[in-house]
Amino acid sequence: MSKKLNQYIILLALTFIPLVGYADEQPIKPVHKPPILTTTAIIEVHEGGQFNGIVLIERGKAPFGKAIPGGKVEYGETVENAVRREMLEEVNLQLIDLRQFHVYSDPKRDFRHHSVEVAHIAKAFQLPAAGDDAAKAFVVKLEDIPWSELAFDHAQVLKDYVEWRNGNESLAMPNP
Repeated sequence: MSKKLNQYIILLALTFIPLVGYADEQPIKPVHKPPILTTTAIIEVHEGGQFNGIVLIERGKAPFGKAIPGGKVEYGETVENAVRREMLEEVNLQLIDLRQFHVYSDPKRDFRHHSVEVAHIAKAFQLPAAGDDAAKAFVVKLEDIPWSELAFDHAQVLKDYVEWRNGNESLAMPNP
């Protein structure tokens, strides 16, 4: 064989070597990491038949700030059971007239991880008491919501809630 033909064969072989690979090589799959499912409740506190405001907490853990009470849904638990459990643990309240409000899923809503939050609306007929992750639990009138102190995307959640209370029914989920 000529020297030129040998060079072409070598060049051709070198071209196909990367395509052959190894038989036992597995393609690299991206790690499947689903978002964390969380739930909250905007609890409307009523006393003497009058709406007094909503429950907020002062977070006892990072990220610090004020927030709507809530937490993670445990494996094997329904969202509805999780929100009831979290409200008992965090603000010591039984929820009345619980209904789903909206789902918030922006991957940037919590800087620690991607979480999907199922927000609810409920009523309570007693004052909250801090427990679990809450350093403090309190009732705030809608006109006194501390917008700039809210953690996560809770300012957006509460803006949607206030707009819903003012008559924009499209913000709430009809019947999930």
